[in-house]
Amino acid sequence: MQSEHNTNQEAQAKLQRSEGYLAADPGNPELMALVIDLSLSLGQVERAEKHAAAALAQLPNDAFFQSRMGNVLIASKQWAQAEQLFAGLLAQHPDVNLAYNLAYAQVWQGRHADAYATMAPFAKLLDLAPAAVTLMVRALHHMGELDQAIALVAAQIDRCQGDPVFLAAASVVYLDAGQLEEAEHLSVLSLESGHKRPLEALVVGGSLALARTDTAAAAKQFEEALALNPTEGRSWSGLGMASLLKRDLPGARAQLEKAVQYLPGHIGTWHTLGWTQIFQGDLAGAEQVFRQALALDRNFGDSHGGLAVVQAMQGARELAEASIARALGLDPQSLSARYAQMVLAGQTEDPVKFRALAMRLLASRQGAFGQNLAEIVKKFEAE
Repeated sequence: MQSEHNTNQEAQAKLQRSEGYLAADPGNPELMALVIDLSLSLGQVERAEKHAAAALAQLPNDAFFQSRMGNVLIASKQWAQAEQLFAGLLAQHPDVNLAYNLAYAQVWQGRHADAYATMAPFAKLLDLAPAAVTLMVRALHHMGELDQAIALVAAQIDRCQGDPVFLAAASVVYLDAGQLEEAEHLSVLSLESGHKRPLEALVVGGSLALARTDTAAAAKQFEEALALNPTEGRSWSGLGMASLLKRDLPGARAQLEKAVQYLPGHIGTWHTLGWTQIFQGDLAGAEQVFRQALALDRNFGDSHGGLAVVQAMQGARELAEASIARALGLDPQSLSARYAQMVLAGQTEDPVKFRALAMRLLASRQGAFGQNLAEIVKKFEAE
């Protein structure tokens, strides 16, 4: 088996030879296309752009080379320019490959509904590439259309089950839909089906290990995911929870702070960070965190309840009672509000007892990964 280094050397040599042939025959479209594609495959984007511009200077209206310039724009992450180019081409040539490139550029701009709409006319093609199916699955996931995403996975699984990236994307959909057995099945298939381990499958594997309170396995997979993408918020959140389970409060806090940086809209992660700060005795920091959770959604009872716990521990009885009332008005079962009442009644002055109560609170809500945290609490209370 050839090493990647040798393969790159061969491709580099082929590119140099092809550029020599093109210099002798500058109007040869096959050579122009070859040098663009080889440059892109080697990650030499500026070189590819130079050759694409030269080709378009000779053939300015050629859709073939316009598309290749679009590939250059994608490689250089010029998403808006790539979208504009591919949208124009798709309007003239309804081709699935052009649609995929357009949708890809839209996804990277955070416009998942637009990306799905771009691909939808091609969804029933019998030979739709796994990469295109995966893009549609991810778009539906981001749109919150989990049932529709699962239906698409079910329709395409027989054809795409050999593609680890498709399996990984599908596993996340099943995880967030609460179908944990299928999520685990698909993530394991993904991780075992190739030499590359897709990030999404690692996130699912780590999340399910965390749900089983297997902190070592969870941390290993989250760390592997973060090595692939250091801005992956769910992995930072999961790693923070794993550290919290190990009672590594400084580590948990640092990781959860990373998590809310990259996953700023997930209220549950803000809550976990707030409770970590409470465990550390940083009441001022915890207050800021729960207020941030309230800024995201003032109708979430446990955000008011968490703030009430902080206020009660600060001795601000009137403020705590007002927050408790708001929490219970929104959620009569809010355990954080009940615990704030216990703080006011002096029933949690024992730090060990209070931590056990607080961890029971964490069991009452869903984690960042969809699992119930009751088993986590059992672990804390058994120690």
